[in-house]
Order: sequence, then structure tokens, then C-alpha cells
Amino acid sequence: MAIAITVIVVPAVANTSADPVEKVAEVKYLGAENQSLVFNVKYKNTKASRFIITIKDGEGVTIFQNVYADTHFDKKFALPKQEAGKVVFIISDRKNNYSESFEISTQTRLIEDLVVDVKRLN
Repeated sequence: MAIAITVIVVPAVANTSADPVEKVAEVKYLGAENQSLVFNVKYKNTKASRFIITIKDGEGVTIFQNVYADTHFDKKFALPKQEAGKVVFIISDRKNNYSESFEISTQTRLIEDLVVDVKRLN
């Protein structure tokens, strides 16, 4: 028996003043670990201004929020596994007029794997 988790990361809203070819922010799913889903968030903050990372659940309730000023932000976030749901990562920098949201949809499916071993007996 195995459990498969499907994660889809989609930029939900983008309001950027940066070059659209260059990624300023990204959210990547790294996998499941100890009953948690692990995500990596990167943000290129070339002006070293203060920015906010907010994580909201599917109902819009803030489950995490913190202010950072790293120029090359690269942090892992572990969120509790859910049967199915939605999580939104929001990166906002008011000084640089930047805001981007990443909507993550998760779905857990149970996959049963049956192995049959047939041996011939004399």
C-alpha cells in the first residue's frame, strides 16, 4: 500500500515591476517529510528592502507571516499534511510595489499495490 501526494504550484496573482523573463520569486515543492509537506521559497530582493512572507490556508486564514530583508531569500517551509486542500504563499514588498501569490493545491490518493508470487510445487 502506498500513498501518493499530488501538489500543483501555480502563480495566482502577479504584480511585479521586474523584468517578466527573470523570476523574482518562486515556490517549489520539495517532497513529504515527517507528516509534513516541504516547500522552498526563493525571492531576489536586490534592494534589500523589507518584505513579508504570508502563508494562508484554503479558507484564507493566515497560518504564518513574517518580515524579512534578505537580499537572496532562500528558506524551506514545512506545512502539515492534509487530505486535500489549498495553501497560498504570498510574497509582498510594498516599497518596490511587488506582490506575488502562489496557490498550491494538494490531493492525497491511496494506491494499493498487490504483489502475487506464484511458485510451482512438485
